Amino acid sequence: MAGQDAVMKALTRALSDGAFDVLGVRGVELQEPLPTELPAHTLRIDKAWRMRDGRIFHLEFQSTREPTLHRFFEYDVRLARAYKADVRTVVLYHSGVTSAPEELNIGVAMYRVENVYLSKLDGDEALAAVETHLQAGMWEPGDRLRLALAMNMNVHDEARAFERVLALIPAVPDETERDLVTSAILALGDQTLNDVQRALLRRELRKVSKIAQELYQEGRQEGRQEGAEHKAREVARNLLAEGVRIEVIAKATGLSREEIEALRQQTS
Repeated sequence: MAGQDAVMKALTRALSDGAFDVLGVRGVELQEPLPTELPAHTLRIDKAWRMRDGRIFHLEFQSTREPTLHRFFEYDVRLARAYKADVRTVVLYHSGVTSAPEELNIGVAMYRVENVYLSKLDGDEALAAVETHLQAGMWEPGDRLRLALAMNMNVHDEARAFERVLALIPAVPDETERDLVTSAILALGDQTLNDVQRALLRRELRKVSKIAQELYQEGRQEGRQEGAEHKAREVARNLLAEGVRIEVIAKATGLSREEIEALRQQTS
């Protein structure tokens, strides 16, 4: 999907140039996103990139405490095997998680991740830094994550902090940086918002970012397509109930013979 691809390309840039330094994670320079579907069908990681130094950067965003690290260890073994490269894993915790294991000793190897606890960071301070930089014309890469992740950090007044985020987004200095901030918000920063806040945020993003506009249009098209497919299946079920032949139903609905046969088995 074009919109999702655009988000990942922008996110690759958004998280580079020292942006992660504000979270205490240094030396992250991303080159290209990697597939998140690993060889085992049951394994799907959050995000992964090849870094400019050749290593793999694996990013997980967690709302609950990971108890043992075995799951991440399995991911990283598969990443290392697939790309023949060292893997660096960072776990961003939100929703009040303040501790989690960082090491796993399996006897023959010691596995380590880097944990970042967003609830231990000051969201009000992060937004104040963004405001100061914007007013002084000193926008820096770290401001992308300050603005994108502030609502996942510790804030004194959540409603007030959300208002500040909405006000700061259109003040980001140029279209490219607004797209980078948008990608970070969409990929990482809106998990702690309620449905009303999320809708307001995405409406604001659509005003200032082409990426958000593309995703909105893509979502509407997918919704229309899903609606049309749902209607076609309902028509097919009704025609099957009337005893209409599969060939006729296929012509009337555009569904394949296999899809219609599956519907017949479901309703029989």
